[in-house]
Amino acid sequence: MNIALIALPGPGKQLLPPLTLAYVATLLEQRRHIVRIYDLALDPEVALEAALQPLRSFRPQVMIISGETPEPITAAVDALQGDRYSLVLPVQMSRTGLDANHVCAGVLQWLDKQHVPQPTPITGAANSQPLDIDTLPLPARHLLSLERYNLRAVGGELQTTLLIGAMESSDGRLALRSPTQLVSELRSISQEFGMRHYLIPDVPVTLDRAWLVELLTRICDAGLGVSWEATASPGQLDEALVAHMARAGCESVHFQLDAVRVFESAVDREQLRLAVEQLRRHTIFIRATVKLVPPYESIPHLVDVAATFGLDDVRFDVAKIEAASVGADETQLREMARQIYAQGRDRQRFISRFGPALGNLIWKLRGPRGSTENLDDEGMTA
Repeated sequence: MNIALIALPGPGKQLLPPLTLAYVATLLEQRRHIVRIYDLALDPEVALEAALQPLRSFRPQVMIISGETPEPITAAVDALQGDRYSLVLPVQMSRTGLDANHVCAGVLQWLDKQHVPQPTPITGAANSQPLDIDTLPLPARHLLSLERYNLRAVGGELQTTLLIGAMESSDGRLALRSPTQLVSELRSISQEFGMRHYLIPDVPVTLDRAWLVELLTRICDAGLGVSWEATASPGQLDEALVAHMARAGCESVHFQLDAVRVFESAVDREQLRLAVEQLRRHTIFIRATVKLVPPYESIPHLVDVAATFGLDDVRFDVAKIEAASVGADETQLREMARQIYAQGRDRQRFISRFGPALGNLIWKLRGPRGSTENLDDEGMTA
């Protein structure tokens, strides 16, 4: 049976491969179905009707339409009604694989019935018992154009995503994958695709310290020569753990920060400061996503504080609904935060070189002219 798996464009986030669909594809291939993955997010400017055109030459008997939000799924189902495909299954799912165990169970259960009269959206978790995350086979990356996602490591090398855990239940509890399986997958990807750089999204690696130490030890022992980037909690890092992460190939750490909670709490600020110092000593790149919430009048102060930590890359996240609730525009808020942050980093480089008093004076005399992109390594105008 020919089965087409369609991944629809999602909200304005970093474009990641549809790993959940790739897990589904592997299970379907094991059942000897002919499977194709069509990721419409790779060409978002193409109209939906035109994007679906390649399906007609494949002639699938089953279509599984996936998206992160209901609206585009409904639009795609409507666009396919005229083609009279025998079976169409809309499924709301993540791209990262975070719900792969639930979605895979739901899809297989639906296919086993094979008599759905109308397309009825499912959400895996609500319709079937999830599969054990460690029983899932490796995702069908050979069906994805990995090079087209333009995921880049710190040095510009091509990255791909790696799932380290999935939702265990509907209450948000996470189940971490076996470190042995993860090392086996890293070895398989390296040998089959020649990729050495990995992005670990969604699940913080610091969620379980004992599990992380085992994973780091196994990566070191395997000698794979891989590098990776992962999310971590500043308060869970210490010198020994950071050193172990560096030996195991960690090249970048991503912090997800709530601006109000972190930058107005002396304890959280100190934890972040220590974490940054430890990561710096091991030359690990530091990224951060700073979440900004109402009241937005505090943005200048909070962003100015964020600029003092010396993070390598900072992005600001403003929820569209929250901004709209107070009559603000999320795009303008992000741009304002970015400009304030650039000026704060500019001032901080003078302070780091000349001290607080003289550094602040020089910066004020010089004027807040743009970002640190115009400065040399010592903080002077290039």
